Amino acid sequence: MSAEAIIKSQARNILKHNFVKAIIALAILTLPLTIIDGTTTITSFAVINLVSDEATANILVYVIGYPIEIIMGFLFSPIINGYIRAFYRAAYSNTIDLRDVFYYFNVSHYIHALSLNIRLAIRMLLPVLLCYLPLITFDIISSHIGADFTESTLSHNLRFLLTVLSTVLVVLWSIRYFTVFTVSIDNEQLTPQQVFAYNKYIMQNRSGNVIKLLVSFIPWMLLCLLVLPMLYVIPYMTQSLCVSAKWTTKAAIEVN
Repeated sequence: MSAEAIIKSQARNILKHNFVKAIIALAILTLPLTIIDGTTTITSFAVINLVSDEATANILVYVIGYPIEIIMGFLFSPIINGYIRAFYRAAYSNTIDLRDVFYYFNVSHYIHALSLNIRLAIRMLLPVLLCYLPLITFDIISSHIGADFTESTLSHNLRFLLTVLSTVLVVLWSIRYFTVFTVSIDNEQLTPQQVFAYNKYIMQNRSGNVIKLLVSFIPWMLLCLLVLPMLYVIPYMTQSLCVSAKWTTKAAIEVN
């Protein structure tokens, strides 16, 4: 049995007794997205109704709406840390504790989690822009060619392929930060800078194992196109990745 199969088997065993809690945790995770989307919609509606000129209104929607989305996204981001914490701790205890999802909304924990998330976003900003540069370039060129090409099947297919390629590149790059959140969970006394340093040590020559695990989930990801299977696939993937982080960290500690 491969390492990926063992990890996924352990994840299934954990979820067997915690599946309802896993679904609730996922629902809690999506709640901030609903709030952010609703706030952006209300803001856009208000701007459009207050400003008569359509072009000016559209500019204001971008100038006001997007910054609000980004700020709210960061403010709510510790819920992601808590979601990962719930599944990661379950990798050790075999029990998902929903209180872990809200763990980082304690004042001191919140500041630490928010600082970590902001630093991670800053580290990922340039690589993400570079990875999506071909797609951005394509959109700019397409807009100058004309609507006939933009609406053509060829244009849609090329855009889809570039989107997939860019996303894959971003995922591959982000694997180097695979244990950032779990290192922070294991070592709450570490500063964000120390967390990144420890993560770098753990992930030396171990990124390939994570890639293999992600590749093994491709058929499951395709099922998510049907929407409903996401309720199983996302918790399953999350738990598997947290189990993998557990064993990756233990392997690094044993080597040390």
